[in-house]
Amino acid sequence: MALLSRLSPWSALSDLERQMDQLVNGVFGDTGFDTPGIAGRPTKAWIPAVDVFSRDSDLVIRADLAGVDPEKDVEITAEDGVLRIRGQRRYENRDEGANYFRMETSYGSFERSVPLPEGVNADDIKAVHRNGVLEVVVPQAAQIATAKKIPVHIDEAQPQKTIEAAGEQPRAAEGDAA
Repeated sequence: MALLSRLSPWSALSDLERQMDQLVNGVFGDTGFDTPGIAGRPTKAWIPAVDVFSRDSDLVIRADLAGVDPEKDVEITAEDGVLRIRGQRRYENRDEGANYFRMETSYGSFERSVPLPEGVNADDIKAVHRNGVLEVVVPQAAQIATAKKIPVHIDEAQPQKTIEAAGEQPRAAEGDAA
């Protein structure tokens, strides 16, 4: 006697998601950040993109915080030479029909840190949120953080050796005694 099994319309989608995860992890590696996903399966956590650049003499940090309420869910601190942007992202998706109700909720905290140059006055730092983008300006920090070029010295005390194709022995580089 054959048993009847119920076919889930989501099983094919879940299988496809698993296969795509395996493909992407095989190419790029696993980042290790997990959050709830389809059918309770873990997916990757959200981490806001951050750009750090200088504008005139200021250091500017821009974070893409679309979908995050800056008044309730974002905290910016400057402590021990590090600017930290912490927050929580909340997402809720409701879908209602005549015979069904579906709601997906996801949330999680994030933190991004940017090292600050010495001599920055935390009281002068300003932050503005506009159209989903947080911009933090650290005045005069670009002048403080002038880059110093560090020369690389070549140590030629050790003879260099090259390795040949499979099966051949390494040989001394040209100019070395055999």
